[in-house]
Amino acid sequence: MNETKKYLVIKAIDQGKKTKNRACVELNLSERQINRLLLAYQQKGKEAFRHGNRNRKPKHAIPDEIKERVLKKYLSYETYKPNVLHFCELLAEEEGIQLSDTTVRKILYKENILSPKSHRKTKKRLRKQAKLSLEQLVNAPSWSTAQVKFILNRN
Repeated sequence: MNETKKYLVIKAIDQGKKTKNRACVELNLSERQINRLLLAYQQKGKEAFRHGNRNRKPKHAIPDEIKERVLKKYLSYETYKPNVLHFCELLAEEEGIQLSDTTVRKILYKENILSPKSHRKTKKRLRKQAKLSLEQLVNAPSWSTAQVKFILNRN
């Protein structure tokens, strides 16, 4: 639910412009939850509707210093650029950093560094159109329906 919408509705209740029943319908919450939000608004103001984890990094996020170390290590290879999988193995051996290949790929791609083994996606081959259309097959007097079914199933 949108924090701003909650704030505006609860503010209107506090100012006497809306009833609690109307707020229940608008926010799709029970009256008990409306009372809880109203009490929080009266104590903290607009901050009561702000989510507690906003602007925090997730606990399992990779620290920026490790990302920098990975980037510096990859850029240190001047003549020989390893592909991402091999670079992950080198990181584990030399630096002691255990990261998956997808994580390393994301770190490198954010800095616009492509794997040296990467290729452009190939285009899918366009199929040729059938020589005869369905109407031509059905209307042909010399062919039986069994032959028409065989031709259709063959393609």
